[in-house]
Amino acid sequence: MDNSILKNAKPEVLDSIARRAHYLATQMIWQANHRPDKEKGDPKIGGHPAGSASSLHIMGALHLLVKTSFDHIANKPHASPTDHSYNYLLDLLLKGDLSKLSQEQADQAMHGLRKFTDGSDYVFQSYHSAYDPDHHNFFPSGTVGIPPVEAGYMALAYRYAREHGYEVPDAHFWAVCGDSEFREGSMYEAVPDFAERELGSVTWILDYNRQSLDGHRITNQDIMNGTDADRVERTMAANGWEVIQVRHGAKRQALFKKKDGDTFKNFLEKELEDYELQALLLVQDMKALKKGIAKEHPNMKKFLESVSDQELYDAIRDFGGHDMIALAEAMLKSKESKRKPTIIIAHTLKGWGLKAAAQPGNHSSLPTEEEVNELKAKQGIKGEKLYERFAAGSVEGKFLAARSEKLYSEIKAQHALKAKNQEFFLKKLTEFGEIPQSLDINTKMTSYPHTQWMLGQLTAKLTRIANTPLDESKLGEKQKALIPTEKPFKLPGELFISMAPDVGTSTNLNPAMDGKIFGAPVVADLETELGVKDNKLPDLVPGEDVSDRFLRFEIAEGNVMSCVGAFGKMRDTVGVPIIPLMTVYDFFLKRALDQYFYNLYWKSSFICVGTPSGVTLSPEGAQHGWKSDIQIPNQITWEPFFCQELDWILCDSIKRHVMNDNAGRTGVMLRLVTRGVEQKDMMTYLKKQARFKTGLEGQLARAEFPVAGAANEEELATIEEAQIMATIREEVLMGAYYLIDYRGYAGYEPGDNVVNVFAMGAMVTEAIKASEALLARGIYANVIVVTSSDLLVGIQGHENDYEYLKNGLGVNSNLYLRKTDEVSTGDLITVAGKRIPVVSVADGEAGLLDNIGSIIGVRQEALAVRKHSKCGRPSEIYAYHHIDGEAVVEACGKVLAETALEKVIVSENALGETHQAEGRTAHWTDLWPAKTPVHKH
Repeated sequence: MDNSILKNAKPEVLDSIARRAHYLATQMIWQANHRPDKEKGDPKIGGHPAGSASSLHIMGALHLLVKTSFDHIANKPHASPTDHSYNYLLDLLLKGDLSKLSQEQADQAMHGLRKFTDGSDYVFQSYHSAYDPDHHNFFPSGTVGIPPVEAGYMALAYRYAREHGYEVPDAHFWAVCGDSEFREGSMYEAVPDFAERELGSVTWILDYNRQSLDGHRITNQDIMNGTDADRVERTMAANGWEVIQVRHGAKRQALFKKKDGDTFKNFLEKELEDYELQALLLVQDMKALKKGIAKEHPNMKKFLESVSDQELYDAIRDFGGHDMIALAEAMLKSKESKRKPTIIIAHTLKGWGLKAAAQPGNHSSLPTEEEVNELKAKQGIKGEKLYERFAAGSVEGKFLAARSEKLYSEIKAQHALKAKNQEFFLKKLTEFGEIPQSLDINTKMTSYPHTQWMLGQLTAKLTRIANTPLDESKLGEKQKALIPTEKPFKLPGELFISMAPDVGTSTNLNPAMDGKIFGAPVVADLETELGVKDNKLPDLVPGEDVSDRFLRFEIAEGNVMSCVGAFGKMRDTVGVPIIPLMTVYDFFLKRALDQYFYNLYWKSSFICVGTPSGVTLSPEGAQHGWKSDIQIPNQITWEPFFCQELDWILCDSIKRHVMNDNAGRTGVMLRLVTRGVEQKDMMTYLKKQARFKTGLEGQLARAEFPVAGAANEEELATIEEAQIMATIREEVLMGAYYLIDYRGYAGYEPGDNVVNVFAMGAMVTEAIKASEALLARGIYANVIVVTSSDLLVGIQGHENDYEYLKNGLGVNSNLYLRKTDEVSTGDLITVAGKRIPVVSVADGEAGLLDNIGSIIGVRQEALAVRKHSKCGRPSEIYAYHHIDGEAVVEACGKVLAETALEKVIVSENALGETHQAEGRTAHWTDLWPAKTPVHKH
């Protein structure tokens, strides 16, 4: 162990600094809860002073002794005031340009815990936040159980980057967890994974204070054969972790050396249950305490007689988790383990230094004003001043200044490295020109490919490009040299990494997996040696070559989601724009929604592919079919229909990621399917549109439905296919495009026989069928393919008031007035008005598209999945959910008929008197008879 760090560390100085941090954290919490601007009905502020105090010395050891500024820390949420206090004392509250906050600004930040800011002043968010002035290398911690997992996968990302030739700092990854937090499933899911990946640079520290939000934690010591600390030790050791218990402080250690001291140690470690210990901490009468212990533990009598009341009182409370030197020694010891992660179980007292120490329910309790003032007085802070650093000339001041200088220089060094990396990659990425808009996958020779298949083709090509040397003299056997349009993808291909929770093969990532698994090389390739290797299946033997760019996981969706987030954050942390992509069966995204939200809040840049998705995965039935409407800030969701759409979307997403041009949309969600589509249909229908015709005079008509005086669209030439595709690509990337567009066709009468059908993903097939059937009935059903619900009608669309929907696509609520068949009186006419109604169809929750009508102000019928599914063929399942072509036809009839029944009241100012169409039918089904009876209500 490197003890040089501890040589000049004087316990009394460290203790003095910790007590000042303790007061500052308590004061800032008290002030947050007693602001004069509080309004009636406002929710409580809180701040968790007891939970913050229990981590006081753990964080002190990290901040004052052990960590470097290259390290990353995930701290339990309720300890954030303590962190802020140490950073305040270290003068490490920083602005965006890394300049330090002035004393006045720093005091303002301390006074602004959980206070709203418009950005003009400095405050601290609740818990740890990316918006805090001391957020450097701290994980946001509002969600318990996830930051410690992120810390582990960030460690993996650093190792991956280093072993692939990228420059990253030497860093350690720390996580301070609560003992209740340690029951979170997310953490237990990650425990074996971190060990098997040999993440020796990871240390978890368990703040073992034996209390939770509601009070004392009660564990079953008989069944678990020991305390919870013992259970944790055995569990972690069994899962490949090093375990260090920090149970005792210096006062206990001294008593252990006395006669019968071993009895006292055995009592604390083996005999005393956690609940009993918490009860002993509440006893203030030492004589009664000695008597009670002796009664329950007769073997302790001699020892109890040999110590004073004060010695016993102090020893009972002298937990190792409040001995900064002991903690620092354990932390340094944990760094010696290069292959195994380590957990330090730090025994602590919840509410250390407060009157509420060890009290049941102290988690949410606040100190009184008198107690806060008492703590302030002990710190020698006088007058109205609330927050104060140590004097520069004091022993504490000198220690903090030296420590601050080291940490501050490392912060600046990391930012300098980030800038260096950014400059390198920006130059390298443009070496062969701009990244092309397409990877040019040929689908013409494939029968009915689907979007999941296309994902495999795209990732396979990226993998091939990445592993093809630019120097043609170094080409391997059967390797072909890269062509000019492939060379710009060389670096993005090398930066690309894919991962999946045991579904890589079934989500078409086979080529990216085969012989390219990144992981500790812990097994020999015995299949090859024994001659049983099946070359038709992926080679899954792990290795650490530069060409290994696939991370394999067990069925642990939360782990993969945390991992993709950590790898995606490398761009913003150290300037290495690794492009992480994960695939997962779409339904099981729900198992990782907490981690997914964390990634988006953290502004990680990544691609998540939910595939296969929806009830389109029809043979799987109900348990795999539900696709949720997920709208979260910083997300952009895509659901392509044609393979070419996916090509454009993926290339655009990659380019935006590596060029750091995806602010507000860093989390890319792609939803794909395994139902094949005739790719030629795309160009077939696009060429029928009037906007793509040349020499058009007058109006068009479909050859199957000729109209007198209208030109047969098949006889008119179209502009170049490349031109059409360039236009459509722009529209695809804006969120939607017309696939079937009857504007400019003869007989097209908005407000009479026109309906707009918005279809997403696989449901475009059904929309096409419906449009064709409706045309035969004289109804023009435009089919608008929605590629991104977020961009069109979600959060992204709302940002510009749905500009593209309203103006780009021209979908609006214009009222088309017509004379009625009634007899007019004199100069007056009776009118009826109609708008163009909307039908939407999505393989998922209605919320994906059901707001189109309300946005533009027209009647809408939203077809969606509203019940549990069954097994079957797509046609059967679509019919079961009423989202098939026939259901689209009926929905179009319904909205057209209901639109026709709308009343238009014209004021006397306009027509002299009010006229209203008469003789109208009472229900829409009278205008559009259904095949089955419809309930009229």
